[in-house]
Amino acid sequence: AASGGARGNFITGGRGLPRLNGRFADEPGGGFSLRLAMADYVAGDSRLALPRFTLERGIEGPYRFAGLVTASGALPGGRISGLQLPLEGWWSSAGGLALGTRCTPVSFAALRLADLDLQGRRIELCPTEGRAMLSYDKDVQTGLRTSRLALAGSIGGSPARLAAERLVLRYPGPLAIEGLDVRIGAEGAGQTRLSLDRLTGRLGNSFTGEFAGGAGTLGSIPFALGDMAGRWSFAEGALAIEEASFVLTDRAPGQPRFEPLEARGASLRFADSDIAARARLHHPASDQEVAAVSLRHDLAAAAGRADIAVDSLTFGPALDVVDLTYLAKGVVAFAEGPVRGRGSVEWAGERVTSEGTFASSGLDFAAAFGPVRGLKGEIRFTDLLALTTAPAQRLEIGSINTGVEVLDGRVTFALTDGQKIAISDARWPFMNGELVLRPTVLDFSVPSEKRYEFAITGLDAATFVAEMELTNLAVTGTFDGSVPIVFDSSGNGRVENGLLRARPPGGNVAYIGDLTYEDMGAIANYAFRALRSLDYRDMSVVLDGSLTGEIISTFQFDGVRQGEG
Repeated sequence: AASGGARGNFITGGRGLPRLNGRFADEPGGGFSLRLAMADYVAGDSRLALPRFTLERGIEGPYRFAGLVTASGALPGGRISGLQLPLEGWWSSAGGLALGTRCTPVSFAALRLADLDLQGRRIELCPTEGRAMLSYDKDVQTGLRTSRLALAGSIGGSPARLAAERLVLRYPGPLAIEGLDVRIGAEGAGQTRLSLDRLTGRLGNSFTGEFAGGAGTLGSIPFALGDMAGRWSFAEGALAIEEASFVLTDRAPGQPRFEPLEARGASLRFADSDIAARARLHHPASDQEVAAVSLRHDLAAAAGRADIAVDSLTFGPALDVVDLTYLAKGVVAFAEGPVRGRGSVEWAGERVTSEGTFASSGLDFAAAFGPVRGLKGEIRFTDLLALTTAPAQRLEIGSINTGVEVLDGRVTFALTDGQKIAISDARWPFMNGELVLRPTVLDFSVPSEKRYEFAITGLDAATFVAEMELTNLAVTGTFDGSVPIVFDSSGNGRVENGLLRARPPGGNVAYIGDLTYEDMGAIANYAFRALRSLDYRDMSVVLDGSLTGEIISTFQFDGVRQGEG
């Protein structure tokens, strides 16, 4: 070193130590100043440099310093490149070290934490509550904040943006982030979004904390999460969420297909671009569990799958089908009975597919055409989200009462969009014969008149008059025919021009009630007495009237003769 009394330059370094160039000088009035620079100090792929640094001290008081550190190298769980960290602060034997006593701009060229790669950004860091950002006396303490944080980069190969209204970091003490907004993927329906009103945590061997006021969407999944809250932790490159709760809603265009459901005790793990989550969904008002859901999503591929298990769903006074979906309104109400099944939803980019199989061992409900009892069987959905089934689904029906009860039926149908039912075959044993619903399509998407036509074969006349409560008549014979039934938009049903005709050789009709008439002579008297028993060769029965009121039965017969007795 060349020296000039109270001033001098110096150079140090060699044998693997960093090279320092410096100048030392006494200052007027006492004290001294030190100015130095350190060239790149390289160890492996890490670099550390001190392009400028000054250290000053008056005749008394603390040592004050300022400078700039540049660095690149490994971090716990990641790496940083092109870090430029201004140094500013003081040190004294009485007060220890204080680093960062005023707002300071910090910048980096690139930052990697686990799967998160951030592009270069300049961030202004400020001390909190009048303290230094880092202080050390007997132990280390930190307290720094920033506002309007905005970072961009990628995660798992997908573009990512991270923003926050405010960040406060203390050690020891809580981390607090307010107004956090995370977006992963290109803009559009396939983008993953997460927003949190507040996230808090503590830094130590692992990062742990809580979050609240969250909302989010995951890729192209047509569901949205709201009112999110829970606990989080970050360790060994993995983010974990436990004891979480949220509200699940439908985000498909148009009217939501299902009512909001609550999740409790949900969990999630995010590592290596892979998200795995589990949750149990409940109906909020009844607290009935609706389904258990497990999910996997690959952020890099923007693809994943959700599996849905329905194991203990039971409809009853506390929970009706219309409480879960508006699609049931006007179709099904007052349901009672169990439903079980499995379903899945898969997505890749903006393409979403779903399927499922659900069954009941006995479901009762009210329908627009009358009460249904004992519906059982299994239904396979080719589009579960749209409630669309495969063709030729078959169910058994204990009973349907449209005004005349029919038992032990079988129906073959296909469902489209939850509200269009194409019935290809439906049949019931009926009064010792068979009742068959002719193929029809029922559209419940808009209030409208519904028309059904039933074909009847082999009906026993004696059973018919008993079922119709025609107490003054006794009829024998076997009949075939058809009965059109119409339901208006309010669900009121009526029979329109139903016609039954007797099979050969006919049968007998007898009026067994009281005959009240005036004496009209021998011929008329004979005719009325003949009504006590007439054999017929041909008979037709015309039916008209309301299913909830009176059905008028008109009997026409020909080829008659006096019956027995």
